[in-house]
Amino acid sequence: MKIGIFGYNFPHKKTQEGLLALLLHNIPVRCIFAADAVELPFYQSKIRVAPKRLIYTHPREIAKRFQIPYYVVVHNSRECEKLIKECQLDLGIILGARILKEDIIKAFNIGILNMHPGMLPENRGLDNLKWAILKEYTQGVSVHLIDRAVDRGKIIVEQPIEVYEDDTLLDIFLRLQNLEQVLMIEAINILKSGKREFKVVPEGSYRKAVPPEEEALLMEKFEKYKRGYKNLQRL
Repeated sequence: MKIGIFGYNFPHKKTQEGLLALLLHNIPVRCIFAADAVELPFYQSKIRVAPKRLIYTHPREIAKRFQIPYYVVVHNSRECEKLIKECQLDLGIILGARILKEDIIKAFNIGILNMHPGMLPENRGLDNLKWAILKEYTQGVSVHLIDRAVDRGKIIVEQPIEVYEDDTLLDIFLRLQNLEQVLMIEAINILKSGKREFKVVPEGSYRKAVPPEEEALLMEKFEKYKRGYKNLQRL
């Protein structure tokens, strides 16, 4: 199986950890499509869940060390589509990307794999960890083959996580990111087995970043959420 990676052209946690997980599991990476940073045009909620100022290795250095072709390219471009076809790639994996267009998805023989930090379909969109608390959803990871609709497509594997009463938001964030890497490997192995029929993600609920009026309630709801987490049921 020929695999291409969508990542960022700057040091980035998910890009680095995903690449290292693939290499440690002896899963060959055919090439990396690295996109430059862009200013995000949408509102971003203010309560932080991710750690700040951690030091990561630039993905170009990882590519150089393991002799992986590295292309700095706009993901949704004709140039990227052409490279995918020239490399005859079977599967794309998102380790850092914005919404990918249908032409890019269809350029792969199998499709593009995404690790989403929320249980689909109820928790689509942004700020999944926070929305799960505010809407009393189970925290978890869904690995799916994407389609042109955001956080839709076909579910390959999904798994909830535990939440403990002494957890911080950072604990849950790191637990979700860790599970993303574990399930990524599992999903690749499922696809390698030849299986192609999977459950289609229903429409569910798509949400943007948590607005200020909702986020003001987050920490108060978080304490109640942790105490009652074991009683939550999937929709």
